[in-house]
Amino acid sequence: MTHGALSAAKEFAAELTATIQAVLPHSPEFQAMLVAPPHLLISVFDVEQNVGRLPLYIRGKHVADWKLTMSVNFDSSGDYLKVMRSGFTLLARADKLPLVRYEFDDNMHTAPIAHWQFHAERGAFSHLLGFALAAGKPVKPHSLSSLHFPVGGARMRPGVDDLLEFLVKECAFDSVGGWKGAIHESRARYRAIQARTIARDMQDEVADVLRGEGWTVTPPADGVAEPGQKFLSRW
Repeated sequence: MTHGALSAAKEFAAELTATIQAVLPHSPEFQAMLVAPPHLLISVFDVEQNVGRLPLYIRGKHVADWKLTMSVNFDSSGDYLKVMRSGFTLLARADKLPLVRYEFDDNMHTAPIAHWQFHAERGAFSHLLGFALAAGKPVKPHSLSSLHFPVGGARMRPGVDDLLEFLVKECAFDSVGGWKGAIHESRARYRAIQARTIARDMQDEVADVLRGEGWTVTPPADGVAEPGQKFLSRW
């Protein structure tokens, strides 16, 4: 692990802290720690260096918690910090069990690399899955949380800002004044980074679009990189 990766991860953690503290009250500080080489883990940690929870309030009462983790390292170029894995969990404070989970794992092969899991049940859905089970399909009719709902893969997946807005707008947790501006600013940074990454992965397509808009685009002398097949085809 290079010093550069650790320094970049710490900057990312500080940026994440600033955004979240500008949206949700009483949010602790995020840190970057080398806990699973070669990746750095960014999260909130307790005194024993375990991943901690962030409090959520309604009218000042602590009613729920959430967790946010990101495993990062430099990408293959060595120039850009890349999120290898991330996780978001919303937990009811009363019973400590997850309500919903969002997960991303760039090395996932058995499920969508970015997906939601819902820890709730609905009779109609279980009934539907029962037909699949009766037909010999490997499903769990009484466990909706066993299903992985895909959300756009590595490049189109939700950002932290979308998760924060979900907590404030959909779940009605307390927020800090001016939270919308903080989310919009952070989301713009995230989507600009994603757009640049897509452009590097899909150089021919980007060049064609630019030419169509009147740009003059000259390919590099050593040729254009092959399209990123992970972006194009992975679930």
